[in-house]
Amino acid sequence: MVKGQRTLTLGVSGEPQSFDPALQQSGGDQRWRWQATFDTLLRCDADGNVVPNAAQSYKLSKDAKTLTMKLRKGMTFSDGTPVNAAAAKATIKHMKKGGGSDAGRVAEVTVKTPDAHTVVLKAPRPTGQLPTFMCLAPGAIAEPKQISSGSVASVPVSSGPYKLDPGGSTSGSVYRFVKRDDYWNADAYAYDTVEFVTMSDSTARLNALMSGEIDGAVIDQDQAAEARDTGLHVLSNPGTWTGMYINDRAGKKIPALGDVRVRRAMNMVFDRKAIADHMFGGEAAPTTQIFNPGATAFEAKLDKAYPYDIARARRLMKEAGYADGFTIEVPSEADGSAVYNPLVIQQLGLLNIRVKEVPLTGPTAISDILGGRFPVMYARMSTSASSLFSIVEALEPGSIWNVMRTKDPKLQKLLEEAQVARGERGDEVYREINEYVVDQAWFVPWVAENTFFATRDASMVPEMTDPFRFNPYLSDFK
Repeated sequence: MVKGQRTLTLGVSGEPQSFDPALQQSGGDQRWRWQATFDTLLRCDADGNVVPNAAQSYKLSKDAKTLTMKLRKGMTFSDGTPVNAAAAKATIKHMKKGGGSDAGRVAEVTVKTPDAHTVVLKAPRPTGQLPTFMCLAPGAIAEPKQISSGSVASVPVSSGPYKLDPGGSTSGSVYRFVKRDDYWNADAYAYDTVEFVTMSDSTARLNALMSGEIDGAVIDQDQAAEARDTGLHVLSNPGTWTGMYINDRAGKKIPALGDVRVRRAMNMVFDRKAIADHMFGGEAAPTTQIFNPGATAFEAKLDKAYPYDIARARRLMKEAGYADGFTIEVPSEADGSAVYNPLVIQQLGLLNIRVKEVPLTGPTAISDILGGRFPVMYARMSTSASSLFSIVEALEPGSIWNVMRTKDPKLQKLLEEAQVARGERGDEVYREINEYVVDQAWFVPWVAENTFFATRDASMVPEMTDPFRFNPYLSDFK
């Protein structure tokens, strides 16, 4: 190592399957590796606002169908080829057909390049989230020839602030990246070298932090107190909502779930404060909402909508004609559902709702979840400072997490307005959507759960500007 150079070492929870931009995920700590490698057209700030990045300006049309981005001039990949509109177009087109989890965000978008520095995206319907999507994996910029040859998957040419050092990297263990001094925004990145150490076990990450082997990592809720006690700096923010999805709100599989009284009753048999205090160690807040507490859609008064009241819940079930309950299947896998399904079984049992667990294994696990097999399921979903992002992810008929494609006429009008509304009216619409969804009991949230990121000292990350609150951007490390 050159004398005076600074190295940042981060523990990462998983191993990258590929550097192919089409296969990258927008969330979680594994995004660091692709964000080091690929610049994005736009960037989302701490409040969820979209700001310039590789594109120095952008404009979304009034009907929210057309996004025009003007790229900075003079940008290059690490091999000297230009970062231009053609490269952005090639990457977005590759994302559309590349088979990754983010492909759906741009599946129906067309891309045009009127000149070398202009990218125009057109959507078939109002899509107010187009700028936000360009902050995420669909906005990454890869070298077109590498996309065509497939070499981008293993030794990617970089458009971002760092480039992969194959000689200093070991598959399955450590990935080393070296800073690009010719990157247009190099001054925003404080470290000359960044190393990502694969550590799937959270205990291993915490031990590595305490020993000084790594500088930062995502840790679990039950590790936060120990981390603080040992002198580590812990950043915590509401970043997920945890509870249950009622997927079958229309009662297609389970007619009872189509009755709002049943869904409201299900909300009333969970003692949210007890769950927050005892299952999350006080590192969570009771909630009935799927929106981040920092989002404009969030309203504190809504958290009082469903008090813990078993007797009232039973009366609602009786009024709906389901005093004897019914049977539902829920997925079971080796994650949070293994911890929380017993709670679901116990509390829904108070309403005579019989819960049958179905183990999820093998290649059909994801398709079983996203294909709408289960009328109800445990949920731990990320939230954002952007209200519209949460709306697009969960509430629209085509949303990835509206797995049974529920469409409510009254809600649909609000959803359509949300795509084009701006300013104060936009915030009003977001709140109206939240109020309606809570009233109709589409979900059974229990808590707004904090996410945790630990560093060796506070000066390393003065502020976390990631609007999803999972982990800092690489530029947040100082």
